[in-house]
Amino acid sequence: MPELARKSIAACALFLSVGLARADDPFDRLKLRLNGSVSLVGAYVDQTNQAGLDEVVLAVDAGLFGSAILPLDGGDVIGARMALDLDYATNFDSFINDAGSSNVLGELWAFWEGDFGRVQLGLSDGAADILGLVVPSVSSRMRIDTSEIFLLGYPCSLFCSSKNQQPGSLFSPNGMQLRTDIHSSDDFNKIIYTTPSFAGLRLSVSYTPDGTRDPGQLFGDDEINEQAHIWDFAVGYVTTFGEVDLGLSAGFVTGENVNNTAPGFFGDVEDYGTAARIGYREWTLGGAWRRTNVAGGGPIVQGFSSNVFDSLYTEIWSVGLTYERGPWMVGANYIEADEEIPFSTANQDGQGAQLSAGYIFNENVRLVAGWQHFEFSGPFGVCPTDSGGIFFPPCDTLDGDIGFLESTFSF
Repeated sequence: MPELARKSIAACALFLSVGLARADDPFDRLKLRLNGSVSLVGAYVDQTNQAGLDEVVLAVDAGLFGSAILPLDGGDVIGARMALDLDYATNFDSFINDAGSSNVLGELWAFWEGDFGRVQLGLSDGAADILGLVVPSVSSRMRIDTSEIFLLGYPCSLFCSSKNQQPGSLFSPNGMQLRTDIHSSDDFNKIIYTTPSFAGLRLSVSYTPDGTRDPGQLFGDDEINEQAHIWDFAVGYVTTFGEVDLGLSAGFVTGENVNNTAPGFFGDVEDYGTAARIGYREWTLGGAWRRTNVAGGGPIVQGFSSNVFDSLYTEIWSVGLTYERGPWMVGANYIEADEEIPFSTANQDGQGAQLSAGYIFNENVRLVAGWQHFEFSGPFGVCPTDSGGIFFPPCDTLDGDIGFLESTFSF
């Protein structure tokens, strides 16, 4: 077992042991659950430029989730959860895990919940991401907003083919990712507190002491341009008025560059946004907006090539509409992003559109067919690597269409 997993499990076990000491015959009450899902995707990728990357693609997104729940005397509950995630696509040599991460261990945390609210400790997303609402979409993985499988290739490194892309092909030109989730505290080690629901209103705050997944580095030396002391603040509200369902959320993330090599150029992370959903009978409409100084809206990159700037921002907004009738569901989505570029008066832009339809066979089997279109254009407006090779200026345009069939199996 990796050292990270051993240390995280030890921390969660210590947290749980406090609650176990209070419970009589704890193993008689302990509830264990193992569940998961697998999405298989067949797609054809047609890129306007870099045509050497056009091909039929097979992709898989698999998640395995294990949980333990233990009711205590007085109504409190303690528990733990582990999530494993593995994604792969035939047109990439490297993993395509969520947001380009190769971490198979996605989450590992323990919690204590009672009348006072909920406390959670371990590897987890931040409060702003957890309470944030998502824009409605028919597809669960092949989304244009916060996609878990993104199949456009960028860039070609020598000759344009699926075997000659640079690592990190999930990232479009200039690091742009089309996602409105407020995720800058990432799945680092953190502590989260969430209030009980007050007539549908919940508040949450999380603290991430260090931008690392390894508990052993929490009190070690700071990495170059490392974001630490990260705070998430979030609010969510869900209610129903007759046949109308309403949901609202807002989040804010702030941190500190604790080893800044270029003050005034690199900065402290800021990430904030809002989202709303309204449902009426078979219809659901939702939208989200996000603003961050993490270039392109992707995950934070540490080191001398940090992507957290002092006064340059990326704004992203998206909207989605779905209609559900019996086992059928259809929907349309649109997303747009605008990224300020260092040393440039022109911005990097990105747009995505999706049409999809799905059929639910039962609670464990779902089939979705759809089409995606993406357009990215940067300050140079060129892509000299269309035929392969490394040139300057770099490719900052990327257009493409993806037709896909997604089948999801859960247990």
